[in-house]
Amino acid sequence: MGESNNLIRVGFIIGNLSERWMGGLNYFKNLLYAISVLEDRKIEPVIFLGKKTDKKIKTLFEQYAEVIEHTIFNRKSLQWFSWKITYKVLNSHFFLDRVLNKYNISILSHSGIMGLKSCKSINWIPDFQHLHLPHMFSKKEITRRNKYFMKFAKRSDVIVLSSNDALKDFINFAPDYVNKAKVLQFVSQPDEVYFKLTEKEELPFRAKYDLKGPFFYIPNQFWVHKNHIVAFKAIKVLKNRDIDLTLICTGHINDYHNKTYFKELKSFIKYNNLEKNIKLLGLVDYKEVFSFIKFSMAVINPSLFEGWSSTVEECKSVSKTMILSDLSVHKEQYPGAIFFNRKSPEHLADTMEKLIIGYDNKEEDNFSIEIIKNNLWLRTQSFGENYQKLILTLKDKLFFGC
Repeated sequence: MGESNNLIRVGFIIGNLSERWMGGLNYFKNLLYAISVLEDRKIEPVIFLGKKTDKKIKTLFEQYAEVIEHTIFNRKSLQWFSWKITYKVLNSHFFLDRVLNKYNISILSHSGIMGLKSCKSINWIPDFQHLHLPHMFSKKEITRRNKYFMKFAKRSDVIVLSSNDALKDFINFAPDYVNKAKVLQFVSQPDEVYFKLTEKEELPFRAKYDLKGPFFYIPNQFWVHKNHIVAFKAIKVLKNRDIDLTLICTGHINDYHNKTYFKELKSFIKYNNLEKNIKLLGLVDYKEVFSFIKFSMAVINPSLFEGWSSTVEECKSVSKTMILSDLSVHKEQYPGAIFFNRKSPEHLADTMEKLIIGYDNKEEDNFSIEIIKNNLWLRTQSFGENYQKLILTLKDKLFFGC
C-alpha cells in the first residue's frame, strides 16, 4: 500500500523549481519542516528531483525528506519525453506510475499531476489572480489557467487552497467540486539569523547600504500586481511634506507579464528626484532579507492581489510590524497588521507618517524572542497536523494497487 514502518509515503515532484521562484521553494521547505517536527508523525515525505537539479536545492530538501533523483524528471530527457508523449497521446502516466510504484508512493502531493493509477493526488492552487486582475493576463493565459484549474478540480482527489479567500474563489469557479477543497494555511520559518541580529550587526549593515535614518522595506518581486508604484508615490507625498526617509526594495526584477515595468519604476524615481529615497536592490542574499526586515521601521506589502503571501507570513512569524494593502486575504493572514487603501498613496503616506512620529525602533521587542518562538512553534505544529489530517483522511480512501 505504499507504506513502510507504518508511515504513509507521500511523494512530491519538485524537479522544475529553481531559486528564481523563492516563494515556491520556501513553500515546500516550510511544509516539509512542519511535517518533520510532528510529535506523532505518520508521514514519510519523499522528494523527487531531476538528476540535473541544483545541488543547493537538493541539500535544502535532504534535511527534511528522502530525496530521489531520477532521469524522468530531467526536462527533455528521453524518459521525460516518453512520459509526456504517452500522457498526451494516451492520457496515461504509465512511465511516472512505474516510478511511483517502485518507491511505494501512496499519495502524490502538490505536484500538478492528476489521473494517476498508482496513487491518489493532492494538488495546490495558490490563487485565482487571473479572475481578479484579468487585464494583467493575455486571453490565451486566462483560457489556459481556466482549463488547467478545472482539470485539477475534476481529476485531483484533493485540492489544497492557502486561504479561505481562495476557497471562495474556488467555490465560484468550480462549484461542483467543492467537496474536494481543503484550506491549508502555511506557516513560514524565519532564518535563525533574525533572532541573532543586534545593534552590533546593524551599524555595518546600515553602512553597507548607506542607510542613515529610519527606513521601510518592500521584499516583493518586481511584478506589476505587487503595486510598488503606490509606495513610490507615497514617498513622494512624504517628501513634499518635508519628511525625508528611505524605502528599500528587493526582489526579482523581471515580470514576464510586463517587461517594461521595472524601467517604468526607475523612470518614476528619476523624474521625481527620489534616487536618494528609493533604493531598488534586486535579488539579495536570503539572510540579508531578514536583516532588512529586522532593522526596518516596518515592512510594506502594497500588493493588488495575493494568495497567502510568503512575505507576510515571514514577518508574522517574527511579529514584525507590517503595513498591508487592504486585501481581504491580508486581513485573514495577519489581522494584527496595519492596513491602508491599496489605491491611495496619500493613505499610505499618512500611515507611514504616523509610524515615523511614534517610532521606537524596538517595537517588536515588546515580544520576547522566547514568546515569538513559542507562538511560531505552536503555529508550525498546527500547520503540520492539519496537513497530516488531510493525508490520513485520503489514506482511508486509498484503493488497491497503490
